[in-house]
Amino acid sequence: MESRISKLHFHRYEFKYTVAGEVADTVIATLENRMERDSHSSSEGSYFVRSLYFDTASFAYHRQKEDGLHSRYKFRIRSYSRASQDPVFLELKGKQDCLVYKHRHMMPCEGFPEAMAGGMGKLCSFVMESEGCNGVGRHFVADCFRNRLSPIVVVDYARTAFENSANPDFRATIDRNVTAWKAGRDGFPVGPSEDLSPGFDVLEIKFRYHLPGWFHRLAQGLDLSRVSFSKFYNAGDRLWMANTGSQLNRMVERGRSWPL
Repeated sequence: MESRISKLHFHRYEFKYTVAGEVADTVIATLENRMERDSHSSSEGSYFVRSLYFDTASFAYHRQKEDGLHSRYKFRIRSYSRASQDPVFLELKGKQDCLVYKHRHMMPCEGFPEAMAGGMGKLCSFVMESEGCNGVGRHFVADCFRNRLSPIVVVDYARTAFENSANPDFRATIDRNVTAWKAGRDGFPVGPSEDLSPGFDVLEIKFRYHLPGWFHRLAQGLDLSRVSFSKFYNAGDRLWMANTGSQLNRMVERGRSWPL
C-alpha cells in the first residue's frame, strides 16, 4: 500500500490494446520475462480494482469524451478491496491532447460508506475533512456543488500489473473481466451488470518519455493496434446512453433533487 500512497500524481502517455487467446499469452510471457509483477499482486498474480465514477445529470463528462475534446477530465473514487479495509482514493483523471494526467487524494476507509450513504453533501464534507485534503478534493467539492455531480457507474476488474525497477517510468497492465453496473446514490452497484470486455483483455502501456524498443518490436510482431477503450465511457454508453428512458430518468431524478 505504501507505493500506492506515494504515487499520488502522474503525467504520462497511455496506449491501449485489446488482446485475446494466443496473443494475450505471448504478451504476458514477454512481460514476465522483461518486468516484475506489481508488488500488490495476489498469489494468483492480479489484484482487484473498483472504480466509482461521477457525472452530471446531463452526462457532461461522458459527452466530453464522446465529442473528442482534447482537454477533458473526470472524477472517480478508486478502491482495491471488496472488504473496505484499505484507504480509498479520490482521483482527478484528465487528458491534455495526448498527455494523460492523474492526481489523487487519499481518504480513510473508516466513515467512507456512511458518507456515501448520506448523500453528496455528506460526501463533500468527508472529503474536505479528511487528513491532507489537497487540490483534488477541493476541485471535486467545487464541481459537486457547481455541476451537481452524483455517482453514475461502478466498474470492477482484475488487474495484472507489471513494473520495472530499472525503468520506473514504464508500466504495463492487463485488465480482465471488466464489469460495469449503474451506481446507486450510495456508490454501490445496482441493477444488472454489463460485461465490457467479452472475449478479450485490455492491455495498457503507460510511459513518460518513450516506449522500450523490445515492446515496440513485440507490438509490431503481434500486429497490435492501439484502440480507444475508456471504461467510464463504455460503461455509461452501455448502461445509460443506449436507453433514452434511462437518460431521462437520471436527469429528472438527480437533476431536480440533488442529494445534499
